[in-house]
Amino acid sequence: MKNILLATTMLASVAFAGAAMAGDNKIKIGVLNDQSSSFSALGGTEVVRAVELAVKNFGGEVLGSPIEVVSADHQNKPDVGLAIAREWLEQDGVDAIADMANSAISLGVNTLIGEKDAVGLFVSPLTDRPTEADCNGHVVAWAYDAYSTVGTTVKALLEEGGKKFFILSPDYEAGKVQESWVETAVTDGGGEIMGKIRAPLGTTDFSSYLLQAQASGAESIIMNLSGPELVNALKQVQEFGIIEAGQSIAVTFLHQSDARAIGAEALQGVRFSAPWFWNKDDASRDFGNAMREITGNAPGWIAAGTYSAVTNYLEAVKAAGTDDADAVLEQMRNMEIEDFFVQNGELYPNGRLIHDMYLLEVKTPSEVTEGDDYFKLVHTVPATEAFRPYSATTCKLPG
Repeated sequence: MKNILLATTMLASVAFAGAAMAGDNKIKIGVLNDQSSSFSALGGTEVVRAVELAVKNFGGEVLGSPIEVVSADHQNKPDVGLAIAREWLEQDGVDAIADMANSAISLGVNTLIGEKDAVGLFVSPLTDRPTEADCNGHVVAWAYDAYSTVGTTVKALLEEGGKKFFILSPDYEAGKVQESWVETAVTDGGGEIMGKIRAPLGTTDFSSYLLQAQASGAESIIMNLSGPELVNALKQVQEFGIIEAGQSIAVTFLHQSDARAIGAEALQGVRFSAPWFWNKDDASRDFGNAMREITGNAPGWIAAGTYSAVTNYLEAVKAAGTDDADAVLEQMRNMEIEDFFVQNGELYPNGRLIHDMYLLEVKTPSEVTEGDDYFKLVHTVPATEAFRPYSATTCKLPG
């Protein structure tokens, strides 16, 4: 019995110490993401450098104390990610966890953040569960979701006059889900699906699928592919002269690092949606150049979004005069959010930040006048059209 009481007392002391550190007005931000495997090229250490730059540009301190940044690699393993987050929140006094690449890992960390009364500044996760079915009011989703990404592309193509679509997806569960997103966005917008097909994982020859897409009468082909499959399919798009023949090609996701790895020759003319790109305007370019000096490459939108989220969080801490999570989140919901990343921003009570989204097109090789300058703006979709309205949320928070 003594041993049980002693162990209970020690656990209570550790929990109290963690809570005390989290309310000591000393701000500690943890960047938790993939820094060594499949998602690392999309953000990884580039995001850590962006957060460090955000802290430096903010002045390095808030509420009279230096701001501390810690980071860790969750290795795309849910158990590892959750263990790191738990240690940060229970023992290390971390106030906010930023980025959170990998939707599967983000779900467990979302629950933990709610339980520990901390703040989540989620930029990478595609899933909307932290702001919908699993919402707890402590996680802010800063950049995008499936609705805004697919919806932006389809809405923009419809507004350009395209009505007929063909969908090419990978034949596994995620591909089926993406196919459904596209189909819903097209039909809701008054468009028509002329055909859809799924290619087995590992497909290298997409010629038969592309021939079906060409023959379908579709004006736009939307590809829910990634990795080597996307590279191979796009090379064959160029070989067949599909874009030159009048059909547009859109992909569900494309990052700055993807364009750098694949190259403008294979990607030229391809369209996709994004919450930001580094050459969007002067302010974005200033941030892009600052990051290029640090990393050698123009940043992607995950780094930019995390910089923006952290900066606005720090502004909220300063205005609230405390690191208490509830007070800071309330301040964020009521303050103006507008910067190089966020245009026409509004933070919904469920934690979803809405802002303008962009349909981009990859430049031709002759249009790329400097390194990493791959994208050009085709269409801007206003925030209230790009994101699901708050009236449609399934998040039911008390009070």
